[in-house]
Amino acid sequence: MPSSHHQGLIWIFRDHPRLAFELLESIFGVALPSLTAFTERRGELDRFIPCLGDTGELRPDLALSAEVAHPRDASEGAALLVEVQGRVDRHKRFRLWVYWALLAERLERATSVLFIPLNDTVARWARSLGQLERPPREALLVLDRQNMPRVVSDTVARARPHYAILSAMIHGAHGDEEVFMVGMRAALAFADQRRWRYASSLASVLPHEDRARLIGALTMQQRYELTEAERKSGAFHDGHLEGLNLGLSQGLAQGKLEGAREVLRTILELRGLPTDERTRARIRDCTELEVLERWIAQAKTASSLDRALG
Repeated sequence: MPSSHHQGLIWIFRDHPRLAFELLESIFGVALPSLTAFTERRGELDRFIPCLGDTGELRPDLALSAEVAHPRDASEGAALLVEVQGRVDRHKRFRLWVYWALLAERLERATSVLFIPLNDTVARWARSLGQLERPPREALLVLDRQNMPRVVSDTVARARPHYAILSAMIHGAHGDEEVFMVGMRAALAFADQRRWRYASSLASVLPHEDRARLIGALTMQQRYELTEAERKSGAFHDGHLEGLNLGLSQGLAQGKLEGAREVLRTILELRGLPTDERTRARIRDCTELEVLERWIAQAKTASSLDRALG
């Protein structure tokens, strides 16, 4: 099962997909046209299910797309795969490019791969993969503590909270106290479920020897909020696994809600009804299971997003 660190990184880009494309430009110097309509494309590769005894999955961590803001300036948008990896995996070296080729073919646009290693060993391995190809080439866009900027300003974090939390996820795993504290304050500033989701994921990245010291540097109110975040996160993950069939506690109910949200997002994407940031927020903030279930039923046959979520 993916770790909280792994899932926390994916949630950042799932909640704020624009950030992933911004990083392509600001960190890796990838030239992109002016983009809009940033969308998760989770259903594209799920269609390629294993068969004929093949037990492998074609399921990347995250697939994203964006459209050109001004079609006259460019012929196509962009696509991006995000893959988080915690260990060296010789099979993943080849499977990554299966993901890449399938997504590029499905969406018919230039596709990049953003690879986020959870430790230095995996980072070194990922950066060496290009030399194994014939001829050698730059294989992956590797985002780690070598190139991810350290966000140490609360002003920057307030303006770009997801960026600050990403920085804290990457640098905090190596005991960077200053970056971690800025990211944690940004996480605790959210007023919705992102507060406990990000805060608990951030706490999980800390090296064991640094955890007590860094958590102790929080204010009493922040420590209380973090404790609540971790409690809710544990209940949420239990509920996410069991909540589609059980509703026995607050955590299980939360899991059931999030399960319904994921089903809805997948149906919308598969039916070619991509969502904008406002619609994603509407789905994320819906706390009535009956409403989500109604939207799911409508989305299966609706011809437009308005009809699906009416």
